[in-house]
Amino acid sequence: MKTARFLRKIANRLGSIGRFIEARDCNSHAVLLWRSLVAENANAHTPELARQLGNLGISLSNLNQHEESLDATEESMTLYRSLQKNPAYAPDLGRQLSSLGISLSNLNRHEESLRATQESITLYLSLVDKNPASYTPYLARQLGSLGVRLSNLNQHEESLGATEDSIALYRSSIEIEKNLTSYTPDLARQLGNLGLWLSNFESARGIAACH
Repeated sequence: MKTARFLRKIANRLGSIGRFIEARDCNSHAVLLWRSLVAENANAHTPELARQLGNLGISLSNLNQHEESLDATEESMTLYRSLQKNPAYAPDLGRQLSSLGISLSNLNRHEESLRATQESITLYLSLVDKNPASYTPYLARQLGSLGVRLSNLNQHEESLGATEDSIALYRSSIEIEKNLTSYTPDLARQLGNLGLWLSNFESARGIAACH
């Protein structure tokens, strides 16, 4: 158990400095260790395996191994769904749904990517109801992702709406926390996306007017 956790820490550190191959290998080894522990005591170790599979999915995505990343993410999500009776794992499921949306988008499976992102938003809405301070930024991030998913499907007006909602939540988070450094990069990203979606929307309207 200690070795598996140590490998996770090393993998995270390696990933943060761009050593993605080594990070993937550490995560893969840690997954094997957690699998052996789950075989001995599933109740105790399934959450750790689910978490490690999620990390492996990210490592694989960083190496553009998108099919393999999707497999790891889906397995992680399946494990977290099996733990849903315990509300403590709801945020973890939300994160994996977010990762699933990214993995599917990387494979140009845009309809499925949209559904995963929508499910993550539904989950985060319920979490925000219980604890707005903790989960509003996560909801804002997912609404931004929803804007991207909708844009990929040429649903430009809906994409604008989702991005505007994301911007509003980031602005409220900055105002509440009085901390410009926390969410300003996310807000800037969404404002950039808003400019793109407005351009796409106007282009689509112009094309429609010509027909």
